[in-house]
Amino acid sequence: MKKILYSLMLIGLFTGVITTESCQSSKNSTATKMLKFNFEKGKGYDYEMTMNMDQNIMGQKMKMDMSTYYSMDVLEDDGDVKTVTSTYDRFKMNMGIAGMNIEVDSDKPLASFGTDEDGNDPMKMLNGLLGAIKGRQFTMKINAEGKVLEVTGFEDMAKSIVDSLGIEGTKGQQMIAQFNKQFNGESIKDQFERVLYIFPNKVIKVGDSWEKKSSSLGIAKGEYNSVYTVTDIEGDMVTLDEKSTIKADEGAKMNGKILSTLIVDSKTGLVVSADMDMTITTEAEGQSFDLKAKTKIKGKAR
Repeated sequence: MKKILYSLMLIGLFTGVITTESCQSSKNSTATKMLKFNFEKGKGYDYEMTMNMDQNIMGQKMKMDMSTYYSMDVLEDDGDVKTVTSTYDRFKMNMGIAGMNIEVDSDKPLASFGTDEDGNDPMKMLNGLLGAIKGRQFTMKINAEGKVLEVTGFEDMAKSIVDSLGIEGTKGQQMIAQFNKQFNGESIKDQFERVLYIFPNKVIKVGDSWEKKSSSLGIAKGEYNSVYTVTDIEGDMVTLDEKSTIKADEGAKMNGKILSTLIVDSKTGLVVSADMDMTITTEAEGQSFDLKAKTKIKGKAR
């Protein structure tokens, strides 16, 4: 049972893994704004992403709340592509399953559940893992549409984390494999594109719409077809409505949708706030699984 709980927490941790400084004016339906990813070189930006998820698997309800805090700093800007370093600052997770409630926080040590049959303390290992991930950096190259072109910095991260925890042998190899499965260039690219790849890279006005296609290897693995529509412009703030469909036919069949409202600072492309509602139904081996999740994003410039 302890191994199962430990595995669930690792899955939750690894899965989970996504301001305003402007003059406000009266609303103007005729206003136009250039809308693109435009973080400024030498500046820093902080994001807080909170997800509240309810899942029903074979009659077993699971509730999970996750919060991720990360910072982004712009190192280079060649006019078309920006080089950005990102740092994971904090993780929080609260999971309720099988009548148990488990809280995880990278800023607070976890209480021990005791040792497993091999004499290891899973909570001690998880505490060490959280502490080792916190503060780790990676680098992304991002274009004006918010498309993540390249991610570097994960090549040796898993091994260095496991080495720092002093975990050797089979357990060490298993942890490296699990880390690399969830924390790699492609999976991080997918996660960040859900927040960044939203821009038309052109002048927009109220009523304008555009389409984006992307994919994800995260909690909702599949192909995304998203339509963004400008519903309001007030000062530098642009309000967008998102309507996305999610579909996956390989392996488990999955269909879902996302409805969101985003407020974006047109000067920088910073997502000041976002409210997202996601519903997904997955079918596998004759079973149907339902997932509902609400995500809130807050962004600010430093």
